[in-house]
Amino acid sequence: MKSTQPTLTSTQYGLFLGLLGVICFSFTVPMTKLALLSINPWLVSFGRLAGAGLISLAILQQQNKLHLIRAHFRLLAGVSLGVGLGFPVLMSVAMASTSSSHAGIVLALLPLTTAIFGAIIHRESHSKLFWAISASGCLTVLGYVLFRDQVQFQAADLLLLAAALFASFAYALGAQLSKRISGLDVICCALVIVLPLTLPAAVVAWNYQPPQAVQGSALAGFIYVTLFSQLFGFVPWYKGLAMGGVALVSQLQLLQTFFTLLISAWLLDESIGWLEYGIALLVIAQIYIAKKVD
Repeated sequence: MKSTQPTLTSTQYGLFLGLLGVICFSFTVPMTKLALLSINPWLVSFGRLAGAGLISLAILQQQNKLHLIRAHFRLLAGVSLGVGLGFPVLMSVAMASTSSSHAGIVLALLPLTTAIFGAIIHRESHSKLFWAISASGCLTVLGYVLFRDQVQFQAADLLLLAAALFASFAYALGAQLSKRISGLDVICCALVIVLPLTLPAAVVAWNYQPPQAVQGSALAGFIYVTLFSQLFGFVPWYKGLAMGGVALVSQLQLLQTFFTLLISAWLLDESIGWLEYGIALLVIAQIYIAKKVD
C-alpha cells in the first residue's frame, strides 16, 4: 500500500518562492546604506545595474539565449524601465538624503501597488474583502513606520513613491513573462537591454566622484546589491509571483520592513523591540487571512 505524501500546491510553492525573494530583497536597504559609506549614490545606482548587466550578458551568451530579448522585447522593455532603471536609481538617490525609515514607506506601499498592477495586467479578479485586507496591511506597516520614527514627509518621499510604482509595474510584467521563460532569463534580458545606458552612466559616475579608500563593509554592500538585489533575488521572486498570483504573493512584501529591521539591527546596530514583533505578527495574520479569502 503506497503512502501518500502531502505535496505543495502551486499557490503554496509560489508563496514559498516569494518569501525567499522577499528575504533576499530585505537586505537591500541596509546593504545600500553600507555601500553609500564610501561610494556616491549615482555610482551605487548605475554601478550595480552595470555590474549585474555585464553578468547577465555573460549568462545569456553562455546559454545562447540572447534571442529571447528580440522575442519578448515589448514586455522586457517594461521590466527594464521598472527594475532596470527606475527603482534602483530613485531608491539610491532618495536614500542618500533621507533615513532608512523612509525606505519603509516604499516597502509599505509595494504590496498594494503590485497587487493593483497585477490585477490590471493579469486581469486577476479578487474579492472586495481581499482588497480591504490588502489595504489594511499597507496602512498597518505605513502607520508603524510613521509612528516609530515620527517621520515627516520630505521631497525624497516623492522619489520613493515613484520608485514603488516603477517596481510594482515591473513585478507584474516580470511575473507574466516568467510563465514563458525562466525568472533568471527575465531579469538578465531586462538588464542587458539597459546596459548601453547603465554602463556609460556608471563610468561617468565614477569619474564624477571616484571612491576614496573604500571600506570593506561598503564593498560588501555594493557586491550584495549588485548580485542579489539586482539580479539573483528576482529568480525566486518572479517565479513565485507567476505561480502564486501577483496580488497574493505580493502581500509577502508587508514582511519586508520587519525583515529589514532585523537585518539592520544585526548589521547596523539599530534597535528593535516588542512593538516590531507585535506588528510583524499582525501583518502575518493579515497575509494568512488574505490567502484564505482570495
